Amino acid sequence: MMIKDFITSGCTGSPINPAPGDPQRCAYRKMEIKIKSSDELNKLLDALALEIVDANIYHRLYTDLVDSIKDNARGFTQSNTFWSFTIDSLHDAQMIRLCRVFDQESKTLNLFNLLETIKANVQFFDQKYFRQRLKDNAFVDSLAEVDRIPNESQLQKDIWFASDQNPLVKKLMIWRNNIIAHRGAKVSLGKDEILADNSLSQQEIETLLNESFTIFNRYSSLYRASTWSRTVVGHDDYKSLLKFLNLGLQKWDEDIKKELQELKNGHNKTLQRMAHSHRSPKSL
Repeated sequence: MMIKDFITSGCTGSPINPAPGDPQRCAYRKMEIKIKSSDELNKLLDALALEIVDANIYHRLYTDLVDSIKDNARGFTQSNTFWSFTIDSLHDAQMIRLCRVFDQESKTLNLFNLLETIKANVQFFDQKYFRQRLKDNAFVDSLAEVDRIPNESQLQKDIWFASDQNPLVKKLMIWRNNIIAHRGAKVSLGKDEILADNSLSQQEIETLLNESFTIFNRYSSLYRASTWSRTVVGHDDYKSLLKFLNLGLQKWDEDIKKELQELKNGHNKTLQRMAHSHRSPKSL
């Protein structure tokens, strides 16, 4: 059975290790995207890279911001509504993109059908096409010496990981279909057992993020000798924001303390004048 024909719902086991029984009883579907050139595969790689990289960037910013609450509690509390919406938005952004990456629809671009497309078009990884893609790279000769044809066994494992035969992907799709992409009617009526039975932990989300990033870079490296980074320029900007926020609160405290001291001093002077007037002899 070809992996690209293995449907991701209705069958048990995986395309690498099928469950006992007659696999022909399962339905099949082709998931690869029809492409005509090496350039079209390059465009698919570029498009999906944005989703995978952004999902990881949003996740890191979300977790780092949440981790910073403990040491900046007063600053967050001072503008609680703003920070609550900001943190929730970052979480939504990472989950929406993660769902796009692991979407199981054949008409969308996702990691599953990108890998299926690679499997169906491994000829574009040949040295001839590689040299064409990197013809303007000064190091193309040395780069072309490396075997750039994807390892079939590794590709099969990666395809399985990206499919909803992977329990983590299956759980993610349950959340996608009931909460993230749209709200399920049954869940809205309080029948949310499906979510309770398929909870996604932070660790599981990070596994999906990390593995999708690793898998994508594996084939980007083979195809065009380039990989992506999850570190965005300006990631630490939030630290400067919190620093200035804390400095502002510190100055605010100092101003209030100064005002209170001035009020206290003014009150003391008033009392002194009153005491002095009581001690002065009355004029005849």
